[in-house]
Amino acid sequence: MRCHHFESGQCRSCTLLDLPRPRQVARARERVEELLAPYLAVGAAWGAPILGPDGGFRARGKMAVGGTAQDPILGLPGQKLGADLCDCPLYPDGVEEVLEGAKALIRRAQVPPYDVARRRGELKNVLVTASPHGEHLLRLVLRSENALGRIREHLPTLLAAHPSVIGVSANIHPEHTTRVEGEQEIRLAGAPSIAVRTGDVTLFARAQSFLQTNTAVAGDLYRQAATWIREIAEERAVTGAPAPRLWDLYCGLGGFALHAARTVPAAHVTGVEVSSEAIEGAREAADAEGVRATFLAADATAWAIREATGPEGPPDVVVVNPPRRGIGGELAEWLESSGIRDVVYSSCNPETLATDLAAMPSLRIVAGRFVDMFPHTAHAEVVVRLRRTAGP
Repeated sequence: MRCHHFESGQCRSCTLLDLPRPRQVARARERVEELLAPYLAVGAAWGAPILGPDGGFRARGKMAVGGTAQDPILGLPGQKLGADLCDCPLYPDGVEEVLEGAKALIRRAQVPPYDVARRRGELKNVLVTASPHGEHLLRLVLRSENALGRIREHLPTLLAAHPSVIGVSANIHPEHTTRVEGEQEIRLAGAPSIAVRTGDVTLFARAQSFLQTNTAVAGDLYRQAATWIREIAEERAVTGAPAPRLWDLYCGLGGFALHAARTVPAAHVTGVEVSSEAIEGAREAADAEGVRATFLAADATAWAIREATGPEGPPDVVVVNPPRRGIGGELAEWLESSGIRDVVYSSCNPETLATDLAAMPSLRIVAGRFVDMFPHTAHAEVVVRLRRTAGP
């Protein structure tokens, strides 16, 4: 991938862009496999990396707003806003046009960008979610509701010029922090969610629900987990055991749970996620796909520990896809002592995965794959299949 912003020195967020992609992947894979080597079971095997396109892959654009109301600049949060990056080659076709439409709306509505140093102004960030078939959700992150009247007045012009925008909302973020968005979301026009075909299912992403950045890679990640779960179900069937009960903890929009339920229709699948918005999307997806899966809004760790003491006891299989901090000591301790034989762990931070594995010595990696979710960066992800090799 070529990027004139990188070559001119205006943007260096893709820190490895001057390194050939095969070398990027090889280095990252070697680093991950070396880090996790102490936690491999005898005979464990690493599969081929999960790769996607090297450009045009970002399902979500997060742009900080600088400049003036008459001449807004959209750049990356945390960087000096000197260059406008609407044409970033990481974004799929159509996103640049929507971002330019957002700049035109800013000019017409005269919404002053937020000045971080002076703590003055209104518009902090412009966020865009893109689906593979070219639809978009647009969000404006504002310090207050003061500019909403002007935005509503001029919004029809944007919608007429950009019919791919199926929904618009305002996020109110009054605090002076590094967080990209706040808690309050105000729907301004159109649909509350966007359909994003990911792997073999369609996910329904709402404004404040987490969506994997790289849709193509996420689809193959979900398919890999579903393949492992099917193999587990087939092993059980040989011994006469029933279809597995599966818990997908930190399930988000339900990508892992929905693929598991689709691949093993007889499985009893439950997804748990603290975000009620994400759970609404997961339930919508389950209905649309016609699969049998239950989704609950709850703290994953507290729910699992509590539910495991019930009449059915712990499940046969657990999938975890935690944030960067990992599953943490409490959930790791429960998994270690639970007797559960099979765990699929999808990690966006191999370092915290290693910490969690150290707390679960009875569970060892029997298979794994490096996941290139963010090409051209040092960020690494990995998915591993764990199996209990000793008693808790």
